[in-house]
Amino acid sequence: MLLVSIVGDFYSSVLPIFYEFKEKITKHIIIHDDFKNDVVYARKIINGTCNFVDKYNLEIKSLVIKMDEDSLSAITKVNALIDEHTRSYDELYINITDGLANVGVLLSDEFRAKGANILTYDMYDNEYNILTLETMKSYKMQTSIPIKDHLLLKDVEIVTLQDMSFASKYENDLNIFFEKYEADRKLYIASKEEEKALSTKGTGFLYEYYIYNLIKELGFDDILMGVKVKDKRLDGIYIENEYDILLMKNNHLHMIECKYMKILDTTALLYKLDSVRESLDEDANIMIVTDFDKYNEIAHLTNAEITQTFKRAFAKKIFTRGSPTKNVKLFMQEVDSSFALQTQNIESLYAKKRGYSSIKEPIRQEMRDEIRDYLCTTLGVTLDIYDSKELVRLLQFSTNKHLSHQTKVAMQKNHMLAFIKLINTMLRSKQEYISIYDVYNFYEENLKTN
Repeated sequence: MLLVSIVGDFYSSVLPIFYEFKEKITKHIIIHDDFKNDVVYARKIINGTCNFVDKYNLEIKSLVIKMDEDSLSAITKVNALIDEHTRSYDELYINITDGLANVGVLLSDEFRAKGANILTYDMYDNEYNILTLETMKSYKMQTSIPIKDHLLLKDVEIVTLQDMSFASKYENDLNIFFEKYEADRKLYIASKEEEKALSTKGTGFLYEYYIYNLIKELGFDDILMGVKVKDKRLDGIYIENEYDILLMKNNHLHMIECKYMKILDTTALLYKLDSVRESLDEDANIMIVTDFDKYNEIAHLTNAEITQTFKRAFAKKIFTRGSPTKNVKLFMQEVDSSFALQTQNIESLYAKKRGYSSIKEPIRQEMRDEIRDYLCTTLGVTLDIYDSKELVRLLQFSTNKHLSHQTKVAMQKNHMLAFIKLINTMLRSKQEYISIYDVYNFYEENLKTN
């Protein structure tokens, strides 16, 4: 098979066809315009496909033709060159999808009459058409490019990747960490061997793992996390980008940006994300997941209240959302619809996500006594540790809660916040690696039963 690829404005349309027929192609002719920007884009396709051929030891020879698409004589020379490399016209396939208009039209007229096949790719339906002199047939794509290969084919180098096994190993704890407890925000450490690895991961990293666990069983073809890349340009210049979660579906590469923040400059973030879209896919959908109190703020606004930021995000297919913990089921459904997954069993997947339980050991009695004695004796706390619901609030490290005047005075008098931090340090020094939210749970249980 001789494949002719015409590189135009939407050069990603070349890659799915190349990948679909990679086992059949013996020669690949790449045609591009001599305009400066076209040269940059074409060079990425040339380098990427050549590196792909080398990686998989494919028997594909490449030929590059740079030309002036506005010159009839230049197109005539291209026709002659393709003729020279064609053994049989029924083995010639010319991909004119989003290519150079003049070249596509004239090549189609020239070679369809000789029995060649004209290819067009529909990126939205993920199917291709083959037009011959007598017929036109449509075919569904049989392959979806893995994310690593997609980036390789676009001449984008992967520098680092995040280890996704951590997310599965600690899925229960991650769910509890973000959905059930508002206290310590530090995961239980299962063993000494894990302590160092865990200590290097801030809450933002853990949030990415939590989001990944919620969506990993939806209908994506491929998922990668923490992908840092170098997007190569001409003359050794490259652009560095980092993606929290990359998602492949039907040859479209999408992304989710995780921002564990309640306040951020959304406008600046929109411009940044729109600028990195080119490294992914011209038709990429992007979702921003934050820690906003409302999961979908725009759903509660009137048309008059919708800001330019929201309008710009909608136009650019960038979906801004708050914390999925506010509505886990809706988040999973929106991911499914936003990225056109058509997952059949979301209800059962959601039910499965709700079935988690902590793997932590219950707090030991001597530890309970030690905490109680420290509260009542060392600090001289006057609050009843079994009756005061406000003590539970105090154990949440937060000073912006609506506490009573009596409790605020007690906090100031007995340095309660300093104590909480000290207790947390004390617990971490224990070999059992008990987290402060175990203490929170202990008091919560006692308040219910006393």
